[in-house]
Amino acid sequence: MPYVEHGRFRLHYLEDDFTDPWDERPVILLQHGNGRSAEFWYAWVPTLARRFRVVRPDMRGVGKSSRTHEPQSDLSVEHCLADLECLLARIGCGPVHFCGESMGGILGILLAATRPALVRSLSLVSTPVYISEAMKARYALGMGSRVEAMRTLGIEQWVRRTTQSTRFPPDFRKEAFDWYVSEFARSDPETLIRYSEIVNGADASSWLGRIACPAFALFPTNGPITDPVQERLITQGIPNVEVSHLPTEYHMIHMIYPEECARRVLEFCERH
Repeated sequence: MPYVEHGRFRLHYLEDDFTDPWDERPVILLQHGNGRSAEFWYAWVPTLARRFRVVRPDMRGVGKSSRTHEPQSDLSVEHCLADLECLLARIGCGPVHFCGESMGGILGILLAATRPALVRSLSLVSTPVYISEAMKARYALGMGSRVEAMRTLGIEQWVRRTTQSTRFPPDFRKEAFDWYVSEFARSDPETLIRYSEIVNGADASSWLGRIACPAFALFPTNGPITDPVQERLITQGIPNVEVSHLPTEYHMIHMIYPEECARRVLEFCERH
């Protein structure tokens, strides 16, 4: 399995490449969101990998990347950005088409704004600018906070209950729903709690205007996290952004409509 070393951490990534070996092979990097891993992009690969070299990293502490025994000091937004910078330098791919879902998209906003030479284009999938107070309360499940709910219920039950209410529609296939919950809950609980603290405190609004590359935002229709207020921040804040929607009010559009999401991102990236 491919890894890069960054300080004390081994950062795992998956790479899929079915492009013609004699052609230029631009890279599209797929960055997962909070609590997920590279595995959650699996259904996008057949659509993208014939035209792009697809790189799917695991954030430190989750997936097959190194675990941390000190999540409070080892995990932050800046650590995530530095890990991405290290990965791109080691695999030697030049500027990439960056596609991030949810928290992964927030990282993409910050990477494009602060390290513009690394990003050729930016695709945001169900990406908020920040987590609203209403959404924080919803994920708290009637308790004092999201973190309190995660500790009280345990990760598996917290993920199951919040996934039922916000991530997938009621008719989503049960086997896929159960796989999502079990894969999410596989990581270390304290790491997942720390990432939840990070995403709860993140606010990318001041960075939107600094994005110079072409951008594409793909939203659910009136999603629970990317509500109309969040959409307006994206559309009014990023200078060169295209917007598209998919017909669901649930958050995980990259898994609800994987082929359609991948097709739209592919078409955008091919134009840039």
